[in-house]
Order: sequence, then structure tokens, then C-alpha cells
Amino acid sequence: MLEQLTAIQALLNQYQNERPGLKMQVFPFTSSEQLADGLNAGQRFDLYLLDIIMPKLDGIALAQQIRALDGDSTVVFLTQSTDYALDAFRVSAAQYILKPVTKEALFPILDRVIAGRKQEEEHFYTLSAPGRTVNLLYSSIVVVEYIGRVLRFHLTTGDYVESKTIRTAFNLAVAEILLDKRFLAVHQSFVVNMNHVRELHNRCIYMNNNIEIPIPRPKYVMVKNAYLNYLANVSNKLREGKNE
Repeated sequence: MLEQLTAIQALLNQYQNERPGLKMQVFPFTSSEQLADGLNAGQRFDLYLLDIIMPKLDGIALAQQIRALDGDSTVVFLTQSTDYALDAFRVSAAQYILKPVTKEALFPILDRVIAGRKQEEEHFYTLSAPGRTVNLLYSSIVVVEYIGRVLRFHLTTGDYVESKTIRTAFNLAVAEILLDKRFLAVHQSFVVNMNHVRELHNRCIYMNNNIEIPIPRPKYVMVKNAYLNYLANVSNKLREGKNE
């Protein structure tokens, strides 16, 4: 375990040395429990490289904790087998790398992750709130709720921000957001970011921030199929990235 950790640190140092304009800090953890303790103490990171097979708390369970506390982060799994691919997709992992980890496998993934995060940082939704205008990162939006002729944006920080009173129907008010493939209207008053879905079960959708949204019976099949198709598209992209 320590030998693998040392080897990955060396690769990350090499990656940074080959990209002198990149500012990057590396924080190694020797166990999943150590990282979980750090998360509970408030530590947050842009990118997590996680081994899947670990004693006590495995990488999938750890990623679920990360998703609950740090929805904007990127998770990349390190594994000896592709058997865990579906589990990786369910916690919205950006990629998985077969061990032993090599420069040829790791560096292109890091390039894509960094490029994707830069692109996300430039992708804002401009919200007209009472007395101010707020730019919200699309990736930070967990749920958009329609309540009392107001749009309430639930964020990955655990906070929410509300719009001015709107004069249009909900579906028209969120039309711009729904152009982004991550978002899905699951109810006449709710739009969710599928990257922040924890579970779809018993006609209810459970979000990483513990919001539970009942899905109307006539709409359940559509919502379920749309979510599964989204996961399948993510899966296909990961496989394409792996084969590049």
C-alpha cells in the first residue's frame, strides 16, 4: 500500500513538473479512515484519487461520503479490476485506472479533469435575486425548487439562494437550466442535477444533500429511463477516455 502511494506521489510530482504553470498541492492519506476523518473535520479537495479495495472502508463507500460532503469534487478510482465500473458510475466517478498506475494512463485523465473543471468554472447560471445578481456554478446546483412563485436553488454548500418572484410557469423559468444535460425535471416543482443523485428508489429520488423528492406515478418511468440513460452516457464516455 505504501509503495503504491509513493509511486503515485512520484507520478503526480512528475505531472506538475511537466506543467510549470499548474499550481497543485498533493495530500497523501495512508487509509480511507484517515481521509474520512479529514473530510469530517472540514478538509476539501478538487480531486480525489481513491483505491477501491481497502480494509474497513472501501473506496466506493468513501466516495459516497465525499459526494455527500463535497459534491463539486472529482473522484478517480484506482483498481485492479473493471468489475467495479458500475459502482464507480453510481458515485459519479470521473474515471477509473487499472493498476499498476502508469504515466500513460494517469496524465491524460488528469489533463481532462483539469480542463473539465476549468470549463465548469466558466459555466455560470445568472440568477436575479432580490437586490442582487448571483452567478451560480452549474456544478454547484443540486436542486431547483419552485415554491411560492420563487425559484429556490439548493447548493452543494448546504445553503440555498432564491430568485425574485417569477411571473412565468416553472417549466419556462428553468428552460435555460434544462438545456444542460445534467439537469432533469422530475416533478412539476423540482429540477435535479443528476450528478448529485444518491439513489432512485420507490418512486422517490434521493439527493446527496438529503433532499427527497417524490416522483409522480405517471412520470416515474420517464425519470427512471432518463437517469439510467444519463448514467449510460457517463459510462460510455469513461470507456472512450480509457481507450484513448
